[in-house]
Amino acid sequence: MQDFYELGALIAAILGGFVTYFFPSIRNKLSGEVKGDRDLPKSFNWDVHSNVHELLTELRINTDSARAQIIQFHNTGEFVDGISMKKLTCTHESLNSGVSGQGGLVKDQMITMFLPLINKVKDNDPKVYMVDECPESYCKQFAESSSVMAFSVLPLRNSAWIIGYVMVQWCSMSKVDDIQEKKVISSLESIRDQIEVHLNRQNKKV
Repeated sequence: MQDFYELGALIAAILGGFVTYFFPSIRNKLSGEVKGDRDLPKSFNWDVHSNVHELLTELRINTDSARAQIIQFHNTGEFVDGISMKKLTCTHESLNSGVSGQGGLVKDQMITMFLPLINKVKDNDPKVYMVDECPESYCKQFAESSSVMAFSVLPLRNSAWIIGYVMVQWCSMSKVDDIQEKKVISSLESIRDQIEVHLNRQNKKV
């Protein structure tokens, strides 16, 4: 009988070693590792992005807007002549209840398709723009397809470079009618400045 128990223990040990060796996900769980954390770059700072999202939510609530979002510029690929493609992607977004997100839509978009908006970003003027008053363009059609009726936008900077922008959007006429532009301007400028500090911490890998 004792030999039987010893044989069973030996088989269990062999099977346990086989499973944990050939199935890394099981081995990681047993060792306390979290794959999602391990796959993130070392420079990724959870605190930075948590703080940024909290600030966006504060901005959305303060401005009574439907969306508050951060769009960042980046390079992806190059043209035949070797010139780098300049693109933009939504990296953070806070949404009011019942409002659809743009995060999956504003991804790897060519900056050249949004030049009317980029010109407003460069103006560094957080006044409220009415979408129906904007000239016809791809970015106007894009805004209308997401039910955007009005927006306000400011650039995000890293030193002298514009690295993206922060934007708030209103998607119902009742909200547009109640916009307090002075409050929007004050809130957007204040939150933008705080977001820049956090993003610069991330870029410096602090």
